[in-house]
Amino acid sequence: MKIAVTGTGGLIGRSLARLLAAQGHSVVEIDISAVTPIDITDPVALSGALADCDGVIHLAAISRVAEAQKHPFTTWAVNVDGTRNVLSAVLASRLNPWLIHASSREVYGSQPAEPIGEDTPITPLNVYGRSKAACESLAQCAIDAGANISILRFANVYGDIDDHSSRVIPAFTRAAALGSTLRVDDAGTCMDFTHVSDVCDGIVRVVDLLSNGEKGIPPIHFATGEGTSLGTLAQLAVNASNGRCIVNEVERRASSVGCFIGNPQRAKQLLDWEHKTALISGFSAMVKGFAQQAKNHTVTS
Repeated sequence: MKIAVTGTGGLIGRSLARLLAAQGHSVVEIDISAVTPIDITDPVALSGALADCDGVIHLAAISRVAEAQKHPFTTWAVNVDGTRNVLSAVLASRLNPWLIHASSREVYGSQPAEPIGEDTPITPLNVYGRSKAACESLAQCAIDAGANISILRFANVYGDIDDHSSRVIPAFTRAAALGSTLRVDDAGTCMDFTHVSDVCDGIVRVVDLLSNGEKGIPPIHFATGEGTSLGTLAQLAVNASNGRCIVNEVERRASSVGCFIGNPQRAKQLLDWEHKTALISGFSAMVKGFAQQAKNHTVTS
């Protein structure tokens, strides 16, 4: 099967492209950093790349909340207008490919109770969340026009030391490996951390359903159902650094959601999916990865 993946330069896209290729699929990599760069904001190039694909997995986006707050119009152009281009190309394709659209737990905003299920009202708090909510609306319009689309919402995905350094777990595990100062944006902030390998496993399960003609799949989020405070995560870093880490707690940004814990039951019921990687294991592996990276850098310097 020929499957296009947008955003193959990102955390999920890199792992997913490798997994799909290992399963025998032909993967069309769409990313501005690919060997042949393709920008989702370029409708002509995008349409050509998707023309003969059986399915499309749309991951490309500006995905960091802080960056989106600083660059709202660029975020809207990439996330919303780019998604519109992807949907238009899918609808125009003679092969009528299925589409998996990557959304985010940020569409839920701040909610009064956890765990949060997929039918919780969408009330985004920040620019990134609003852009993803708009993308979901566009996806629904394409569904109404005949496209077969599955919307997947990701929680806090981690698991690769090559991820953006400002994201929570990469920042914490790097600080643990190097024994450096650790910035904590409100120790009480609570997140649901899901390993990238588990997320990719869930995506592939949806690919299998869509490839077998399944239609009308409701939105699904991949979450562990377990919340971890940043204070607890910081303590993991301190312990992993043998006490060398210095914790610097600051006030949480107004654009940041204070707590998200997702209910994983729908993913279990529809996909027989559940997370397999314990946070402590994934965290420890990244600390070791950063430590090895630092050691290799020292040797080659």
